[in-house]
Amino acid sequence: MTEKNVGKFVDDFLAGKVEPSIKSEPIPEKQDGPVTVIVAKNYEEIVMDDNKDVLVEFYAPWCGHCKALAPKYEELAALYANNPSYSKRVTIAKVDATLNDVPDEIQGFPTIKLFRAGDKSSPVDYSGSRTIEDLANFVKENGSHKVDAYADADVDESMAEARDQTEMPHQAPAATKAATEAAEAATDSAKSGVKESVKSVVTEAAEAVKTAIADSDMDAGEDHHDEL
Repeated sequence: MTEKNVGKFVDDFLAGKVEPSIKSEPIPEKQDGPVTVIVAKNYEEIVMDDNKDVLVEFYAPWCGHCKALAPKYEELAALYANNPSYSKRVTIAKVDATLNDVPDEIQGFPTIKLFRAGDKSSPVDYSGSRTIEDLANFVKENGSHKVDAYADADVDESMAEARDQTEMPHQAPAATKAATEAAEAATDSAKSGVKESVKSVVTEAAEAVKTAIADSDMDAGEDHHDEL
């Protein structure tokens, strides 16, 4: 470093020609997963996109809470990334705050902020439980676009219920036929039982008649003998 170089640097700085030094990871060549990876060099491009609600997790690789959140955050991001209508309005992103220059107000990990479309100067801090449902509701209630990530799931459930109702009339005849066959079988069994009961009664009655006749004959014989 020479006096001449120092002088040139000062002149360039005063002229606004000196680029500020930024700590940043390389910009990813492509985004592989549903969570958009932010680095310092693309922070403005992604986070400050005025057309989108952008949820950003500021994390540290060594943070245990960040590691526990990671799979849930991926699932959350997939709710939006897999729906073209949602992905146009909402971005779920993360940035390693230990390797990239981030806003000074980031003091702990994970810190989650929602940068709303049309209002990037006033991000909303998230302080709720770290569940997928609560995070999705946070985006819906606080985002400018009010995107409901679970709307499609509700529609799918309603369609499934409607399909079940449609199939019931087709299932009813089969159930009715089975019930009818069972009733007929029970009736036949009952008839058979009645026949057996009647047969038994008739048999007993016949035996009683035979006994009565025999007794009558014996009485008649005894009377005739006495008369003799």
